[in-house]
Amino acid sequence: MRKVEGFAKKSIYVYVVLIGLFHIYTSVFGNFEAYLQRALHLTMILPLVFLLWPISKKAPSDRIPWYDMVLAGLSFAPGVYIVINYWAITTRIVQIDPLTSTQIVLGALLIVLLLEAARRIVGLPIMFIALVSILYMLFGKYIPGLFQGISFTPAEIIEQAFLTDEGIFSSPLGVSATYVMVFLIFGGFLEKSGVGEFFMQFAQAFTGTQPGGPALIAVTSSCLFGSISGSAVANVYGTGTFTIPLMKKIGYPSYFAGAVEAVASTGGQIMPPIMGAGAFLMASFLGLPYKTIMIAAILPALMYYGAVFLMVRLGAHKNHLKGLSQEELPSKRAVAKKSFMVIPLVGIVYFLMTGATPMKAAIIGIILAWLISFFNPKAELDQGKKKLSYLAGAVVSAVFVALVFFPGISDSIFKTKLSIVPVVILFIAVTYLNGGMNIQDVIDAIYEGAKGIPLIAIACATAGIVLGAVALTGIGGKLVGFVLSFAKDAPLLGLALVMLISIFLGMGLPTTGAYILGSALGAPILVKMGFSPLASHMFVFYFAVISNITPPVALAAFAASSISGASPNKIGFQAMRLGFLAFIVPFAFCYDPGLLLQGTLAVNLLAIVSGIIALFAFGYFWMGYITRPISWPIRIVLAFAGVIALFPNNLYVLGAGILVGGSFLYSKLILEKRPA
Repeated sequence: MRKVEGFAKKSIYVYVVLIGLFHIYTSVFGNFEAYLQRALHLTMILPLVFLLWPISKKAPSDRIPWYDMVLAGLSFAPGVYIVINYWAITTRIVQIDPLTSTQIVLGALLIVLLLEAARRIVGLPIMFIALVSILYMLFGKYIPGLFQGISFTPAEIIEQAFLTDEGIFSSPLGVSATYVMVFLIFGGFLEKSGVGEFFMQFAQAFTGTQPGGPALIAVTSSCLFGSISGSAVANVYGTGTFTIPLMKKIGYPSYFAGAVEAVASTGGQIMPPIMGAGAFLMASFLGLPYKTIMIAAILPALMYYGAVFLMVRLGAHKNHLKGLSQEELPSKRAVAKKSFMVIPLVGIVYFLMTGATPMKAAIIGIILAWLISFFNPKAELDQGKKKLSYLAGAVVSAVFVALVFFPGISDSIFKTKLSIVPVVILFIAVTYLNGGMNIQDVIDAIYEGAKGIPLIAIACATAGIVLGAVALTGIGGKLVGFVLSFAKDAPLLGLALVMLISIFLGMGLPTTGAYILGSALGAPILVKMGFSPLASHMFVFYFAVISNITPPVALAAFAASSISGASPNKIGFQAMRLGFLAFIVPFAFCYDPGLLLQGTLAVNLLAIVSGIIALFAFGYFWMGYITRPISWPIRIVLAFAGVIALFPNNLYVLGAGILVGGSFLYSKLILEKRPA
């Protein structure tokens, strides 16, 4: 990414803030029609890629060359055309009305610019997959065998990609243009209000003194922070620069320290309430409320982090590692006094669970983050200004509660969109009394959030080309037929094939792009095999996420390697061991709806019990340690217990519990009595 200075830097800063304000406006007052909203979104973001991401490593990194200025200018042309001719585009009949020369030129220009933008910011894999999709649409009839398709003219391909909502402007880009953007801004507000710092202090205060404390800090802080950031790599750099050196300091090998951070950071994308962009896409694809996705994800995510937490503790005991001294850590009492900092997250969960749209919940979360900053004033302020900030926060909070919980008041105030003007003026005036987030902090929060959207938007738009090809050619049905004929009556084999497809697509791709492609190609296979749509999509999503720690291309492991200094492959393989449960649980929840909390109360409770048993069984197995080192026969028994615990059967769960409990008692009562 370019590090421009001077006028260019200021101009881009203002431009990004304006993009953020536009999306906040549409979140509050309603989006434009889907096709137009997506077109405006991409039109605003596409030029940023050419301005900020160089064409190659040899290109200037401190200034914007003339050719990138030209490409950025050209990026506006297709979107401007859509806005001017929106009515004509939406009323034309697809595959009946011929394309004009202007539409063909602009459509081809958008496809070329998008492919180049994807290469720069997302990487070669997704550009290559999109290019193959275009070539398949052009030359599909020349492919022999099962995958022989119908060839389409360039005009038909451009029409599908440019002038319909089944190509570039399909639902993935819609999710980026609505939910994802406003949640990124929410993340920016959390960081500026001090919530991100609170998460780190909380992890330090309550886990730092335990054996292996820095590793537990990494797991806890990455779990809390990762759900907000939605990016494994960003999470590694956000928390790993602090936790990895600490882990190495107390004696963890560098590869293990990197693996702990990589696996903890990756898991943030499967931890509710936010889960990055993928969960919003899943809700959109399935037509389900977001709270359904959130509820389904909670138990597998807790099992994942529970297993990592257990293995880190066992590893610390096994290697006689100590925690940090209390003097090196924040006071528990001081951290507990700031427990109000979790209010924005609690608020988001509450409003999502009570049926609010994700955008409304995010806007409320943004306001809550701004409000709590009144009660978290900067340390350098004098006591008088801090008290003024507390008073202003109390008054504004009371007004906010009245507006939210008494809709009649807000309806009478906001009768027209112009009524927002005095509210904005009042907001600016009150912000001057805020000891936490001043006007500049608010603008910076919008900027910090909005600047993260280009990667997601370009990945979604490029994946839209692939989705358009799937819709136009029917290749998805052919792939379903191929896998079904190969797996025949072996659903487990079908699951394994889809797992490999999802992990392969995730190599080098952000989770968003990997999940979009996996859901288009892999999820229909599982649904056809009889698995529920929710379990099928969650299965694909899980393996798209954990491709971040799956060598040879494990992005989170590479990020951790740059901090720890260890081999990325060594980090990746160790991370796979720590995150092993994430490779097993998706298979289990395809057969047991209770693991997604989608069964009856009895089924869900049994799934919780079986999950706890499996967590301990696999943790003890991988670490070879309970209260003392254990032999391989006991480890094999534990691995067997972990597998059968995840079968949806009362007797299996009971048997697994007996095996795990017996192994623990054996370690406690027999091994501890033996001389060391």
